[in-house]
Amino acid sequence: MGNSSGAEVHFTQKASFAPLPDFAIGPDIPSSGYLTTDLGGGLYGVTSGLVNTMFLVTKRGVVVLDAPRDLGDRFLAAIGEVTTQPVTHLVYSHAHADHTGSADLFPGSPTVVAHELTGNLLKMANDPHRPLPTETFSGRHHTLNVGGERLELEYPGDFHQPGNLFVHAPDHRVLAVIDSFTVKSAPFFRLLFTAHVPTYVASLNWILDYPFDTIVTGHMSQFGKPEDVEITKQYVADLHSSGQKALKMVDYNDAVRHVPAENRQARLKVYVDTVVDTAADIMPKSWADRLGGFDIFLKDNVNVVVWSLLND
Repeated sequence: MGNSSGAEVHFTQKASFAPLPDFAIGPDIPSSGYLTTDLGGGLYGVTSGLVNTMFLVTKRGVVVLDAPRDLGDRFLAAIGEVTTQPVTHLVYSHAHADHTGSADLFPGSPTVVAHELTGNLLKMANDPHRPLPTETFSGRHHTLNVGGERLELEYPGDFHQPGNLFVHAPDHRVLAVIDSFTVKSAPFFRLLFTAHVPTYVASLNWILDYPFDTIVTGHMSQFGKPEDVEITKQYVADLHSSGQKALKMVDYNDAVRHVPAENRQARLKVYVDTVVDTAADIMPKSWADRLGGFDIFLKDNVNVVVWSLLND
């Protein structure tokens, strides 16, 4: 297969992954490419299988959370199957394009609501597919009232990205915390790319401070419950414990004994990789039966926790 430079690209690596447990697979996605779930009281969840989000039908229009790139115009189709009301408000959970990269598809210039930190990041991105917010707030809390319905927007701290929001529909007992964890599966890519593991850990406790029955987390096809948060908390606690044990077990000088002394970058890499490998071996293997994708993202997640133990 060729690329634009004319160079040949060959894919030779074959990955081997454990099969997903049945509980982690989630519902089948119809041929339309999306599945809509009635969450009650005019609130609906939508998933493509890779991403998920929600929208709220009110007397004055539809409020949508995010505009995931993988859903694209299928999000509009999902809304159109439920209501003829126009989309009047779009809430950005945060700035990342995988969740906001189709925002330009909504017709009629809806009011775009976000934290000002999200607005700042989008200004830097200068992406025509992610229109700038038209309504921002700078504090911790903002209430959005539309057509007799209420959403509470909370900025608790940077568990994922500056400006990331908790979006609570208290009358529906639904909470959305996009990119917080993955329902029925291990968090992927370094605990969802968190920049600060202690804040990530704290965010799982913050989630449980809310009264909710259903949680929308942004990826894969399932919506969660409070017990899913508890399971993720236990998983992260085991990552932390395994990392602590590995740091005590691995001797730096022993780990780097075959690496030239002057190559300090290589010595650091070899040491940390040895700690991560050791911690991954320590992690209870029972997690393979409790979370889907445990093997896939284990070393990614151990790595970010080990660095946090070293630096935070």
